Amino acid sequence: MINLEDIKRKFGNKIIGDEEVRKIICEVVSLLPTETVDFVTKNVWFVNSFPDAWGFVFRGDELKGKYLVFLSDGIFKQRKLDQYYEIAHELGHVLLKHRNSIGKPQTKDQIARQEREADGFARSLLSSFT
Repeated sequence: MINLEDIKRKFGNKIIGDEEVRKIICEVVSLLPTETVDFVTKNVWFVNSFPDAWGFVFRGDELKGKYLVFLSDGIFKQRKLDQYYEIAHELGHVLLKHRNSIGKPQTKDQIARQEREADGFARSLLSSFT
């Protein structure tokens, strides 16, 4: 398992949220293999609200070719395991190279398959944690 401070440092400013949110995201990412941690910390942004800002702006070039994962405040009101599961599920979409249907519609079956795959990824990743 990679040190949480190293993961936090690798993410830099790519986790938008308070300190507890950053810690939880880094804990989940630490369960990944080292080469996957490197990919995630270079290519994935996590966004959650934080108390001292009502909004924020990204420039397009900051996110070009990257993944943006939005995590609602409601997730962080759930049990810790549910928080981990949701983050792992979203990472599953990224690492399994799923796409969303913005600009390129998908069938309900395609969406359902991607959700099952992301659920399987999350269960597998967290099986060593629980």
